[in-house]
Amino acid sequence: MKSNIISILTALLLCFGMGARADNVVTIGTASGAPGEEVTVSVGLANTDAVSSLQLSIPMNEELTFVDGSAVLGSRCTDHSVTAGVKDNMLNIMVYSMNLGAISGNDGEVVSFRLKLGNQPTTIALTGSKLILTDTDGENVAGSTQNGSVGIRCAKAQYSSMSVDFGSVPIRSTYTRTFSVTNVGNEPLEITGLQFNTYPTDFSSTTSFPLTIAAGGNASINITYAPQERGTINETVKVVCNSISKLNNIALKAQPFAVNELHVQPTSGIADEVVTVSLTMNNMDAISGFQFEFALPPALTYMENSFQLSDRKQGHSVVQTLKDGVLRIIGYSSSDTPFSGNDGELATMQFRLSGRNSVTLKASKAILTATINNQAENVCSAHYGATVTIKSPRINAGSTLNMNSTPVTQDAISNFVVRNYGNAPLTISRIVFDKDDLYIGQELPLTIAANKNVTLNVVNPSIAEGDFSALMQIYSNDPEQRLWNVSITGNRFAPNYLSFSTPDIYADQNLSVNVSMSNYDAINGLQFDVEYPSAYFEPTDELITTARSAGLSVSQRNINANTVRLFFYSLSDAEIASGDGEVLTFKLRAKGETPAGNYSLRITNIKLGTANMQDKYAGTNITCNFNVKNSIVGDVNRDGFVDSGDVMAIYSSMAGNSDPEIQTRSDVNSDGLVDSGDIMAIYSIMAGN
Repeated sequence: MKSNIISILTALLLCFGMGARADNVVTIGTASGAPGEEVTVSVGLANTDAVSSLQLSIPMNEELTFVDGSAVLGSRCTDHSVTAGVKDNMLNIMVYSMNLGAISGNDGEVVSFRLKLGNQPTTIALTGSKLILTDTDGENVAGSTQNGSVGIRCAKAQYSSMSVDFGSVPIRSTYTRTFSVTNVGNEPLEITGLQFNTYPTDFSSTTSFPLTIAAGGNASINITYAPQERGTINETVKVVCNSISKLNNIALKAQPFAVNELHVQPTSGIADEVVTVSLTMNNMDAISGFQFEFALPPALTYMENSFQLSDRKQGHSVVQTLKDGVLRIIGYSSSDTPFSGNDGELATMQFRLSGRNSVTLKASKAILTATINNQAENVCSAHYGATVTIKSPRINAGSTLNMNSTPVTQDAISNFVVRNYGNAPLTISRIVFDKDDLYIGQELPLTIAANKNVTLNVVNPSIAEGDFSALMQIYSNDPEQRLWNVSITGNRFAPNYLSFSTPDIYADQNLSVNVSMSNYDAINGLQFDVEYPSAYFEPTDELITTARSAGLSVSQRNINANTVRLFFYSLSDAEIASGDGEVLTFKLRAKGETPAGNYSLRITNIKLGTANMQDKYAGTNITCNFNVKNSIVGDVNRDGFVDSGDVMAIYSSMAGNSDPEIQTRSDVNSDGLVDSGDIMAIYSIMAGN
């Protein structure tokens, strides 16, 4: 018997790898169940050949365990035996007949076996391999396999975090955190509720239960925390559910504390002024004392003994010291009585402001004392600083002022603009000059609003002639520029001027030039050069002085072909007194008909001499313009018209009462005589002939 079995097995083994000759399909069945259950897997055969034996191997997953002795032949195997076992994670099944009898029928179950399921939700493929089929002659026949599967059906919870940490939170408030649950299983996850390990507890949840999460889905669960006392909290909450995993405990952590805070309140003020800073305290504990230290910035000067407790005090005392820029303040109650209330102003203190920059005031050390469990503790949970805004003026002005050159007959007045580029009023308290004569036209003190300016009138009334300089010092409340220096320069002079005038003339007319002088000083000498159009004019000896220049002599000499120099001088200390008016008339003779047009005289080298031989002329070179007009025939009196006035001028010439120029112009008909013929010529012109 044993030898026959060996022969059959040998024959089956020799048939490995042979080619297919018919359609013979081995089918591995499908099964599913809950973790730990045993499921039956069927192996079927659909065959066209007469199959007498079957050998099949199936790899085993770690979540599957073959149940020993569970392999059972199907009803088609009436003369067959079966062996099944696992080796090297491979389930090997052999169905055989000792007498090579055929498996009856052509389709249906051949054998079945049981598998015990693991605890991880999954679907495991049952893959057939090493299939051997033999016929009734012991020859192998071709075959193929159809794979099956085994499903482990269960829910499995996976959490976004295994702890919920609320951190440091103030008591007497409510806080909420959430964590998410994902169902990584293949059956619905049923969460029926939460179980907290501590009772009573400050933890709770507002999530509604029961909660169903489909396979692959997720949901959020919130944890609400409402602490009432300080401490360190470590608790757990269990998620009650049908998860195959037993890791359903979530750690709950928190560090609740009482809120006892010190706040420096913001304030603002103007540099050099005193501001009050308020300290407020909001407290959950009964605060009976405090200790504060402030490292004061240079911009804040503490006003001695200005720290004052508010009406929250209950017989409390204060000790305040200032050393090396550190302000230390201690408040205490000899009877350990707490301050009243739990929110509001605790105290005030005062500082004098300086500079122009805002600063932060914050306690470098803050202790709030309360008695907790019969023990004095520092219960200050936080302290906050604030900004002290320092508003200040900012002076801006020029550093120099040129008052230019001004006559001593009037005050020298110059505008000087002072600007305030700051954000607080600028006050000019005083302005000082290092020279007595100068002063400011405005009254002081003078206030300039922020971002505005004012124009100062700087006045020099001095009659001293010559250049002058001075230093103007502006004192203001600019915290960084208390003194503003301005260098002043200028010149004062005696206003001694000459002016020249001449009328328009006709082409054949001589040019008469009037010279006037406006003089502050008494003048006893005068000189000037006249450049003239020498092509048409030449100097004459007609130099006519006026009453202002009486006592002075006048002369002239030619400098070159087109320049004549005129002199005023006195041999007896005569002078032209201070004043205004004409001093001389001189004439330039027309050489002939001067072409009509605009001409000019240029007066240069002007000198006005005083008794001490100083040239006191204050002006510059002068240009005197005049116009030459075309002559009108018959306009004897040169009034621009030919009329009865010209007739009267001819009668006057006939009587010998006219000057030479009019005498010449009276010969209207150019016959060399002044007679009635010239009068008739005038009437003819008047008649348009």
